[in-house]
Amino acid sequence: MTERDTLLQIYTTEAYKEWFDQLADDAGMSTSKYGHEVIEEHIDRETGENQYRRYNTDTSIELLLEEAQREVKELVAEFESGTMEEVKTIQEVRTAYTIAIWKLLQDDYSAEQRRLALKFAGEHVGQDPGLESRAEGDSESDASTATESAGESA
Repeated sequence: MTERDTLLQIYTTEAYKEWFDQLADDAGMSTSKYGHEVIEEHIDRETGENQYRRYNTDTSIELLLEEAQREVKELVAEFESGTMEEVKTIQEVRTAYTIAIWKLLQDDYSAEQRRLALKFAGEHVGQDPGLESRAEGDSESDASTATESAGESA
């Protein structure tokens, strides 16, 4: 704590003096100590703002942020271009396999059984096939019906 040994007198209105005294009292300090802290805070803030202007740190920070943003955008674009091609290839292969499997099974199951299989698949897209779902009871009965019908036709 700095030594306070210099007197500072200011002129203000009676309302401001009462308000200032009340603020000091609310902070649990004497009016003198509270005034000293207010002046210290103000000088610290002004000194900081002067340094901010003198060194032009706002411009430096903005330039650094813009450079970082540009680099991140380039990295994301590079990642997306490579990854999206891989995803596209994988999706094409999956689609080809799915069509081939559907074509092979088409002769073994009736139109109704295929419709139920598509309905089941549509309800479970994106879900882990090993997890129980809300439609499991329905799908099990559909699947057993499909299996029995397929067994009868064989």
